Amino acid sequence: MQLFIDSSSPDEIRQACEWGIIDGVTTNPALISKGGPDMQATLRKVVEASPGVVLCQAVGSREVVPLKAQARWLHRFSEKIVVKLPPSPAGLRALQDLKRESPEIKIAITLVASIAQAYLAGKLGADIVALFNGPLEQVLDQEVDMVAPVRKIYANYGFKTKILSCGRFPRAFGQFAEAGTDICTMRFEFMKLLFEHPYTDQRVNGFMADWKQAFGEATWPEA
Repeated sequence: MQLFIDSSSPDEIRQACEWGIIDGVTTNPALISKGGPDMQATLRKVVEASPGVVLCQAVGSREVVPLKAQARWLHRFSEKIVVKLPPSPAGLRALQDLKRESPEIKIAITLVASIAQAYLAGKLGADIVALFNGPLEQVLDQEVDMVAPVRKIYANYGFKTKILSCGRFPRAFGQFAEAGTDICTMRFEFMKLLFEHPYTDQRVNGFMADWKQAFGEATWPEA
């Protein structure tokens, strides 16, 4: 499973890169809007900071022509960009047209909140389907099992679309990985939680207290 960071902050992306755990970046219009008034400058900094692909969303959901034009512009902006389109009729029509006219453009169908939407994305040849399972879990206050059924459907019909899950907490992160999602994306504040557990902290503190009582501030030699 690849791990992406959901961010438009170059500082967050670089720190996650220093941890050695991320493979790419996801963005959305809300995140880009937080980067300042120059949207192109924000996107350029994200692309430069990302260790891999960057998912960037075309703006709008109802008109095919503008979605296709934005997709082509985003592809010209950087070949690292995977264009995100909505699962609306216009978004799915734009997906079909682009796959026929400009197959070199990588397309993700985003904001997918149902198995039916995921099926359509796979059937129509999206490169990635972005399941909003994590946000749905927060809204519904219950677990949302989408990865396993989507994985089975894609296997049943030979769809090659990769599955992206939107992670929120370590529990869901582990469940998505177990179910076979290809990519999990997380905001920086949630990604930091992957390293943390109160039991680990408790035991580390206990070990260090015993060590300090016996040896003070000494450590093993640093060769």
